[in-house]
Formats: sequence, C-alpha cells, structure tokens
Amino acid sequence: MKTKRVHYPFIYSLITGLVLTVQLLGCSRTREDLNQKIFHGFEKDDVKTWDPVNAYDSVSLDMVPLIYETLYQYAYLSETYQIEPLLAAELPKYSADQKTITIALKKGIKFQNDPCFKETHGQGRELKAQDFVYGIKRLALPSLQSQGWWILDGNIVGANLFHDSLVKASKDQVAQIFAQGFEGVKALNDYTLQIKLNKPYPSLIYILTMNFTSPIPHEAIEMYGDPQGNLLDHPVGTGPFQLAQWDRNRQVRLIKNPNFRREDYPSSVAPSFAQVGMGADAGSALPFLDEVKFEIIKEDQPRWLNFLKGKVDSIPLPKDNFKQAIVNQVNLAPDLVKQGIHLSIETGAVIRYLQFNMKDPVLGKNKFLRQALSSVLDREQWITIFTNGTGKKMVSAVPPGIEDRPKTQQIKFDYSLDRARELLAKAGYPGGQGLPQLKFDLRGASSTDRQFGEFITQQFNKIGVKLEVISNTFPAFLEKAKQGDLQISSGGWSMDFPDADNIYQLLYGPNSSPGPNESNFNHQEFNQLYEQAESLKPGVKRAQILQKMDDILQEECPWVLGYYEAEYDLSHPWVKNYRANKLILNKLKYYKIDPEMKKRYLNGNS
Repeated sequence: MKTKRVHYPFIYSLITGLVLTVQLLGCSRTREDLNQKIFHGFEKDDVKTWDPVNAYDSVSLDMVPLIYETLYQYAYLSETYQIEPLLAAELPKYSADQKTITIALKKGIKFQNDPCFKETHGQGRELKAQDFVYGIKRLALPSLQSQGWWILDGNIVGANLFHDSLVKASKDQVAQIFAQGFEGVKALNDYTLQIKLNKPYPSLIYILTMNFTSPIPHEAIEMYGDPQGNLLDHPVGTGPFQLAQWDRNRQVRLIKNPNFRREDYPSSVAPSFAQVGMGADAGSALPFLDEVKFEIIKEDQPRWLNFLKGKVDSIPLPKDNFKQAIVNQVNLAPDLVKQGIHLSIETGAVIRYLQFNMKDPVLGKNKFLRQALSSVLDREQWITIFTNGTGKKMVSAVPPGIEDRPKTQQIKFDYSLDRARELLAKAGYPGGQGLPQLKFDLRGASSTDRQFGEFITQQFNKIGVKLEVISNTFPAFLEKAKQGDLQISSGGWSMDFPDADNIYQLLYGPNSSPGPNESNFNHQEFNQLYEQAESLKPGVKRAQILQKMDDILQEECPWVLGYYEAEYDLSHPWVKNYRANKLILNKLKYYKIDPEMKKRYLNGNS
C-alpha cells in the first residue's frame, strides 16, 4: 500500500536544490545534504494533526510549535521557568480584580507565504489581534472536539454560552454564531487583545504559551479545512519553519520560513548554560537551521543504530541501551565521550501511570477492584525494568519542584499482594473468579510497548486478573481516548506548564473525553476543589486544597500511580545550543548544526 504524500509546489520552487529522497534506515548522506544546516530527528509515530486546536500529543507537539507561535514563551537559557513575550509586545496587564487582561501585540509580524492569502497574491499578510480571537473561538466548535476546550470552559466570560449555542445551532446557523463570537475574547484593535475572566485565573499566563491559543488565519481554514473545519494537513503559521513535505508514516520535512521576522538568540544566559558555551550566539538571528527532517522510526533499536551512525542528531536514550551508554547512573560511557556526544538529563516534567475508564461498567463502579489493581503492581520492578532504575516512584500526582505540591509521602494502595487479594475479594471477585477479561490498551506497538503489556499482564495474573493486551498506533490510541473507548490504558503526561493545575486538570470531570481527562473521572468534591484551586495564587490555602485533591485521588484510584520519569537525551557534537527541556516546545529554532564538524565525523565513521 502506498503512503499518501503531501507536497507544496510553491515551496519547492524556492528549494529545488534541497529536495532529497530519503529512505528509512538505508539512506547515505549526499554531499549536498551534509553541506546544509539540517537537523535530523525522528518520531515514534506519524503526526496525528497539524491543527493547534487538537495538537496535544507528543508527536504533534514536537512539530506544531515550530510552525505556529504563541503570545508568550519560556526563556530558553533560564534555569527557572520564566515567561517572556513572543508574539506579544509585553507581559499582560491585569485589571485590579485580576479578571480583565489586556495584551499588546508586536507589529509587523507576518504569516508564512501561502496561496490561501489570495488578496496578497500568496504573500503572507500581517498578523492581527483578530487572528487570536479566531483561533481561540475554534476551541469551542463542537465539530472539532478540541482537547483545548478546558482552557475556556468555565473560565472565560461567555465561552460556555457560545459553545452551547453552537451545539444547538443548525448547520446553517453555525457560521453566523461563530462570527459573532463572545464577550470574553475581543480584539480592541488590530494590535490589542482583551480577555475577560469569570474569576481570577493565575495559570492563564502559562496557558498563553500553549499552541491551543495560537493565532490562525481564517483564510487557511477556508482553503484547507476538512468538512468539520479541521486543518489536518496544511498548517499556516508565523513561526520559524513551514511544512514542505509529509510522506505519511515515513518522513516530515520542515524548511526555514523566508517570511519569518527578525528574532534574536537570547542574550540573557544563566551561568550553567554559559559554562557550556550556549551563550556564544547571543544576538544572532533565528533560526539557525535551514531545514528539519523527522523520520518515522517506530522501534528503539533502529533509532539507536541511526544515532550511532550519525543519521539522527539526537535521541532519548532507549532503555535497552542504557547500560552500554551510562556509567554510575549519571555519566556518559567513555567511548561516547570520545566521540564528543553530549548527555542531557531532564527530570520531573513527565509522569507515567495506568488509568481506568471510570465510565466502564466493570471498573468505574467498583472502587475496591481499582484499589486491588493498584496494590498488585510492583512499581519498583516497573521502574527497574523500564527505566533502568532512573525513574522515581510517584507518591502524589504532582512531580517534585512544583509549588504547593501535596506532602503525601507514600502511595495509599502501593504494592502488597495480601492487600490486593483482600481487596479483590471485597470487590466480589475472590481469586479473580467471575471477573471478565479486562482490556489493556497500549500507547504504541513498539517492542517496548509490547514488553510493557507482558509485564502488566504478569502483574495482574498474580491475583487471577486476566488481560487482553491491545497494541495501537499512537494516533489510533489517541482517537480511542478521545472517544472514551478505553478500559485500562497506559497513561503518560508531559507537563505543559509548571503548575499543579496542569496535572489535576487531567482528573477534572468537565475535561472528560474528548478532553484530556482520559480516565473520565468525575468526582463532585474533587471538581469543586479543583475550581477553588484554579482561581488561587500559590500559598497555604491553595496547598491545603491540593492536598485534599490528592487524598481523593489516592482513595478513588482512577489512576495506578507509577513514576516520575528522568529522560536521558544524547546529542552529537555538531548540534549546538541543544537543550532537551520538555516544557520548551519551540526549542529547535535555537539549535544550530555545524556542517563541517558533521562531515568530518561521518567521513571518518561511515
């Protein structure tokens, strides 16, 4: 079966000399390729969508933020998470009651050149405040089932009434209602955006770094949107790169956006980054790369071999290669040090867990069954096998280093076979008798995913619980989650912003499928506590509320808590300014490739 290839002829006329045929795992670098400033990366699966309103999975979030931008971003060379303007001209201004926010925009920013801009004959027009309004309104469109609806839900003045009106409207009425918009998000003029809140929303500044709130030109939706209004395969943004080629399930190519404004590499550099030379490019124009290529490589070992051959520029270290690459848990092996390979360790931004669908008739109404399944899982063994001992066992939903983190010291239903058997009997299934086979969906179909399915099967078998393990492509898994079609599934979350709200919103009832609450947990007291905490700044009162929320989570067990992940990333010496931070999504605009160093290495090692 042939893969569908999406081309953009108007771009190809600009880059004829760069068009390359790349075969997965078998390509040899052409001299033209090695002379270019091209970053070679990979993805574990194909892109699900190029539309910011639904780009909420790890694959999409590696690419969409390179094309679409946001009002604010995280300072790249800061040791803490400092917010700075990106498309905004300055930090937001708040009214005295903290419920009206005014944001001034930079002038002269243009969208990439694209045929959708017919009035300018394909030349990208200037970004206006109305484009932000348009993009944010799309979060409320029922036809899109946006996973970013939670941003507006209950928070922005008029958003819920707007959404409800769209739900009830006939097909002919939708366009009219959409055009009218709602009071909470307005363009005061071309360069000023206003947001009105129902209550104070301290996390909003973080939300405005997320691509859910990216500006979108209506012209792109009108020309390229599908019948539901999704922009699935033709992104049009203001960012440093633009999509040039998408060979589905094989490769994605992004090229430098010739319409990108002047943005400079940061001059403010934290000492730890200055010590490793990451401040040398201060004041230089971004991006440094001419092109970014992502190969779709689904298995760990082919990715690892491609990295060792220099065909991939950076890689999260696969678990099966940890012992050959790392010494004493924190040091790079001598042979890799000799090659100039750099090790970056990032911790605390990613959590791993199992999740139960609370709408499921077997699991959702049987708390003792969920508690039993939490008690049967040996987390120490899980961490040892799948992280080489680098993960840290979760004791609460919130990772270390986050303000107001619950003070919980241990998992309430941690590993205990005796307790697991007692709880299973209390649930009505002594020794597993009478319990139907449960379905366990994996997030992928790689060898590691399959190993994980076997591990969980063995764990549950200890008390007589039988599993059917289901492998999925990542896009297929996400679609099942969105439709609420999972029973037990492998849960993982990479934090969008450094606040407990970003974790607990995964358990907030109104965020249930198709929202980010994949477990469909809908607990009245938890929901009320979440709404209280959401409007509070960090402090004693908020910390007390978060502790109560964690206590409910521990008792109700919609999740089987797993571990906080430590990711070990390796990069080749020709990749400059490399940082593997999980919260900084637009980092490739800072990366720099040294073609001469790369050629010397590959000529000596090919």
